[in-house]
Amino acid sequence: MAMGLYELFASITGSAHAEFTPCPARRFLSRRIFFLGTVWLLGVSSPVAGELSFVAIGDWGGESSEEPSTAKQVATAEGFVAIAKALKADFALMMGDNLYQHGVQSGAEVFHRFQETFEAVYPRHLPGMPFYALAGNHDYGEGEAANISAQVAYTQMSENWRFPSLWYKIHRAFQAGGERSLDLLIIDTVSLCGMESIGEEGMDVQLEFLGKAAYEGEPGRLRSEVAEAQWRWLETELSTSTADYLWVSGHFPIWSLGIDGSTPCLIERLAPLLRRYGAHYISGHDHNLEHIHHEGLDAFVVGAGKECCYPAVNLDMVPPDSARFYVAGANGSESRTKLPFPVLGGFSSLTFGAEMAVVTLHAHDGTALYKAQPLPRRMLGMKAMEKTASTLRPSPRASSREFTVRRPVLAVLALFATAIFAGSWRGKMQFAWSLQRPLWAEQHWLPRGRHLPLVLGLLVVASSEF
Repeated sequence: MAMGLYELFASITGSAHAEFTPCPARRFLSRRIFFLGTVWLLGVSSPVAGELSFVAIGDWGGESSEEPSTAKQVATAEGFVAIAKALKADFALMMGDNLYQHGVQSGAEVFHRFQETFEAVYPRHLPGMPFYALAGNHDYGEGEAANISAQVAYTQMSENWRFPSLWYKIHRAFQAGGERSLDLLIIDTVSLCGMESIGEEGMDVQLEFLGKAAYEGEPGRLRSEVAEAQWRWLETELSTSTADYLWVSGHFPIWSLGIDGSTPCLIERLAPLLRRYGAHYISGHDHNLEHIHHEGLDAFVVGAGKECCYPAVNLDMVPPDSARFYVAGANGSESRTKLPFPVLGGFSSLTFGAEMAVVTLHAHDGTALYKAQPLPRRMLGMKAMEKTASTLRPSPRASSREFTVRRPVLAVLALFATAIFAGSWRGKMQFAWSLQRPLWAEQHWLPRGRHLPLVLGLLVVASSEF
């Protein structure tokens, strides 16, 4: 007899982590991480015409199993859907805390919860649109047992839900004044930075579905291995990307002025990487709308998917003068600028054109509360990015890359200059030696006058930076 949708899903999810394991537990973690780190090209095969847009929202997942969706979440979803349609958005980005308060476990709970919190609220009004997801702290349980692998497994059951791995890459090519491209790297900040509410031992248990058991008596070792593998994947993707627009998204913010505040491990390791490779960042976690600009890096916090907003209790903890805009306090009552009406929730839209990207922060009904200064595509901003990145490198006169470029060039120039010199003073050198006089004592050892400007020009070129 044919198996029904629910029964099929229950057979996939089951009730134990082992039933979600995509590879045998006996395999080494490195093999599984290699698979996870493989470039997930979840994109189109040919460029789409015109500007590329997507909508993003964080912290949207209802209230609990008893209250799977809330009035403010639904109101914000209506604006979210309206803007997605108006922009003809290519996809939606769901930035964690997908299922409040403690994620899901398995079986019937997973199926029904996704139907009521996600499917009926978003895809129902945007049929066919892919919704790319990532994990937040509540998805990992936030102090109670949860099964993050169940959310990954749901990808197999939904036409809209896209959560293929804890970290992955979205690539889009489009036509806008020429061929352009976007790389959006999705990361799992919970496994990168850990989570106090479930501890290292709890994190290890959550990550066992990747293919390796936790180390007995060594809590946190598995999470650390997973985190380091993810850091390596991220830097590889950043360093090799040739996209015009390069973005990274995770749940935890780098900096935030809300209750949860900034994330030290991302300040220490993620921010320098983003600056070095000309990337920007968008996240959730704090239930606010924020734009932080610091030392060439733009970071957006969009965590108002189901309510607005946390008070700005950590405003003094973000870099001075870096908060370009923020919505904070109950219904936005503590925002940087006066808002036109009480804000129930919020989201963002990102539009990428021929030369610039525009990020807009919206209220629950779609009203644009703030539009950030356009961000240039990487080719236009390369000089500024290189200048910023140089502050993160060691301080020798030239980097190894510059030196490897200059060394062969200088060698050719030196040979060229020698050839010019040789034609002028070859005979004079023999004469000087015959008289037992030093070469520099011979008044005609310098090149002839017609060669001098060329030699000086070569020396100037050789001393410049390449």
